Amino acid sequence: MLGVPGVGKTSLVRRFVDREFDEDYQQTIGVAISKGTLSFDDITLEILLWDYEGAEPGWQYNPSFISGASGLVFVVDVTDSSTLDHLLEAQAKGRGYTGSRPSVLVANKIDLTHDFALTKQQLEKASKHNWFIIQASARSGHHVDEAFTKLGQMMLDARKKSA
Repeated sequence: MLGVPGVGKTSLVRRFVDREFDEDYQQTIGVAISKGTLSFDDITLEILLWDYEGAEPGWQYNPSFISGASGLVFVVDVTDSSTLDHLLEAQAKGRGYTGSRPSVLVANKIDLTHDFALTKQQLEKASKHNWFIIQASARSGHHVDEAFTKLGQMMLDARKKSA
């Protein structure tokens, strides 16, 4: 789970794992690890979600933490276009660590539709990356399960290709 502070990384994890949403914002310090379960036909996939503290623009995540990841979830806030700008800048400068890893971009907080600030140009730039892009709301739960399910499916597909 990667993104700048306040985009809702922890809220998305809590909604997926615990089926809860907490209105009180608590900034993650370091990393919080949670376990989620996904089911695909005859396969049950347990995923460890590493919820890193928000990275300020220009800051670089520790590559040793991310190097072993099977997939990445980037989170941006639809009410703050700079959160996507920072992510796209990090990718352009090679700080995103995506490589060939399955990656999902979650545009969070769509329940605040009156404040939607992402532009068509930003979304077009994001679509040029090999990310699955989904709009979601940790508060309402809208598309949260779909985001993690898609990541799980992408990780299974990548594993099949490498076997």
